[in-house]
Amino acid sequence: MSSYSIENYINDIRSVVKEEKDEIKIIDRIKPLSKKIATNKSWVKPEYFDVDKEQGFGLHLLHEEKDHSLAVFAIAWASGKGLAPHNHKTWAVVSGIQGQEHETNYKRIDDGSKEGYADLVKTHEETLYPGDASCCLPEDIHSVWNNGHEIALSIHTYGKHLNHTGRSIFDINQKTETPCIVKIQN
Repeated sequence: MSSYSIENYINDIRSVVKEEKDEIKIIDRIKPLSKKIATNKSWVKPEYFDVDKEQGFGLHLLHEEKDHSLAVFAIAWASGKGLAPHNHKTWAVVSGIQGQEHETNYKRIDDGSKEGYADLVKTHEETLYPGDASCCLPEDIHSVWNNGHEIALSIHTYGKHLNHTGRSIFDINQKTETPCIVKIQN
């Protein structure tokens, strides 16, 4: 039996988004596919574990359509590093490959009318391990933190490339919202 490859995964997610328009149905159908590709590690290359020291994580682009849709990344998180609360402005499916990632979900309690201001409250926390999957809708807000002792690796699938969605990062203490652009590894 042949192994499930990144090419198989990309073809499968292309089919899903062609057949479904509802974002909840899209993530529900992609989640088991994401877990399947995360379980089969034959496609994982050593360079996917490379972390940008400044960011504390490394984004390795595996696929992106010409219009920036269907972006798939392998993301490596250094131990004790992560990304502050952020949204995606697109649907997302994440599956753990190695290590662990602590995810904290937030709810925005202001109405979003004051530019640069955001008031968030924590709603849920869980740690994802290899084989676990997590999904986000466009306005969901979460933070991700590697709370383990080794580099954490996960596969992230987005409806659109993160640097093309106009997403935000939030500072809980300062109650600020600013643009979130991340550096992609070569």
